[in-house]
Amino acid sequence: MAPPPELISDAVAEVLLRLPPDDPAGLLRASVVCKSWLRALTEPAFVRRYRDFHGTPLVLGFLHNPVNRRLARFVPTTAFRPPAAADHRTSVVLDCRHGRALLYDYRSSEFVVWDPVTGRERRMPDDVPDRYTNHVVLCAAGAGCDHSTCSGGAFLMASAGVHVMDLVQAEARLYSSETGVRRGPDGIYLDYNDGQFDEGCPYRLEADRPGVLVGGTLYFVCQSGALLRYGFLGKQSLSLIKPPPGKFHGRGTIVTRAENGGLGLATLGRDVLHLWSTETGFRGGVKWVKMNDIHLQKLMPFKSPALLIGSTEDTNVVFVTSDDHGIFTIELKSLLMKKVCEMGEVDDVFPYVCFYTPAACARGTLPAPVGPQ
Repeated sequence: MAPPPELISDAVAEVLLRLPPDDPAGLLRASVVCKSWLRALTEPAFVRRYRDFHGTPLVLGFLHNPVNRRLARFVPTTAFRPPAAADHRTSVVLDCRHGRALLYDYRSSEFVVWDPVTGRERRMPDDVPDRYTNHVVLCAAGAGCDHSTCSGGAFLMASAGVHVMDLVQAEARLYSSETGVRRGPDGIYLDYNDGQFDEGCPYRLEADRPGVLVGGTLYFVCQSGALLRYGFLGKQSLSLIKPPPGKFHGRGTIVTRAENGGLGLATLGRDVLHLWSTETGFRGGVKWVKMNDIHLQKLMPFKSPALLIGSTEDTNVVFVTSDDHGIFTIELKSLLMKKVCEMGEVDDVFPYVCFYTPAACARGTLPAPVGPQ
């Protein structure tokens, strides 16, 4: 019998384009049908079209630091699974962004930049991280990159912390994988005698609460709910943004991206999620404006108090948990709630957001270290 005629390549591309992103295994199965389909799926033009067609990428899972250190750090929320050997059980998760995860391996005393899709790593020796310093991993390509295929490329690692000695000082540094150079530290002194706090240092950063990138600027949450703003592009700058009026604390505060693309904030109090946006106030200062109140008890299928444990930058989704009922996501615009995990007792999550395609599996390795470490 004669072989069946080949499908028109344009028609094949249109069919492949419509494979759902929440089932990454479908794209991988399609890639092994024949060589022509594999070529179509791994072309950069297809990856761009796939992202444009489906919009923002999905949350494929999240990383966390379990109390039981024998558990893997990655928890899937879709069909995606990282390489089986990549459980990083001797590591602490610090951040996850732009297709990369940042960890610190206490066994080897190294920072680890890990690509969950390919399993490839880049390791950087360093001292044990200070508990009051937060670390962030970023794509080095800048604002022009859509981050759909960049996780194997150059990256930046930003670090910021607040230290109390004779004075309260905030410091920040920036490391580039391209040059191997660390810039900084750049620092500012903070006014400790604020008058609104009775004890402790209100400006210490929340441990394990990752920084959030909004409009090319990083924001870190302080224990008081204030934000440490770090402008790392060009000339570095540090400044402090006080929280909205009222009593807030860092564990109930998440930095978000407002609907206008600017800085937003989600604060949780008595099971009401308050959404805030910023406006430019007097003399260029930041003025907080409340945008919405979300009563979680009307959305969640139980009555236990909720905890705010994470968010995504590109999809404007927050993660909440409550006792042993599991972990839920809430899409802030549509208020769509979805249960993603049965796991309870999780303090913070680091969402892994990515378009998982056969092209991602074919990416090259992370760049080798350059220059002094």
